[in-house]
Amino acid sequence: MIGFMDTVLDRTWTMETFLAWEDRQGGKYEFDGRDPVPRTGGSFAHQDIVFNLRGLLGRLLAEQPFRAIHEIRLRAGTRIRYPDVVVCPSPLDQTTRTLIDAVVIFEVLSDDTATTDRVDKLIDYAAVPSLRSYALLEQTAVGATLFPREPGGAWMLPGLDLMLPLADLYQGLTFAA
Repeated sequence: MIGFMDTVLDRTWTMETFLAWEDRQGGKYEFDGRDPVPRTGGSFAHQDIVFNLRGLLGRLLAEQPFRAIHEIRLRAGTRIRYPDVVVCPSPLDQTTRTLIDAVVIFEVLSDDTATTDRVDKLIDYAAVPSLRSYALLEQTAVGATLFPREPGGAWMLPGLDLMLPLADLYQGLTFAA
C-alpha cells in the first residue's frame, strides 16, 4: 500500500486528480489548491455540537427549500473543504458527493483549527457565490461568531430567517467558568 506522503510527493495535483484520488481513500482530505490535507478527528464536544446543530437545523428547515448536511465535500473555488455543517438548497441528488452551493456554513472551532477556520476558510468560502453566512461556533464555551454576506460578496446579513438558540447547540456540555 502506498503511504500518504509517497502519493502526495509523486504528483502534481489538480482539482480533478484530487477528487478522483480522494474518492478512493479510506479517510477524508481537504484540498488547499496544491496538496491534499488530512482531516483530523474532533473531540467529544465538537461532535456533540455538530450533532445538536444538524438536528436543530433539520427541524427548523423542514418546511423550507434548504437542507442541512454535515461533513460533505464542498468545492470553494480551487479548494475542497469539509465544513462541519452546510445549509444548501434542496432537493439534492442522493448521489451528490461534492456540493457547489451553500447558503450557510458552520465550523466548530478547536485549538488546532481556529486559525484555519477564522482566516483561511473565511477566504476560501468567499469563493462560494451562493454563500450568505459563515458561522464559527466555540467549542470550549457557549459562543458564536457570524460572518454575514451580501449577494455579490460583501460580508453582512444572515442568509436564513432562523433563530438558533446557542443553549440548544451546547445541550449536554458543561464548561469551566
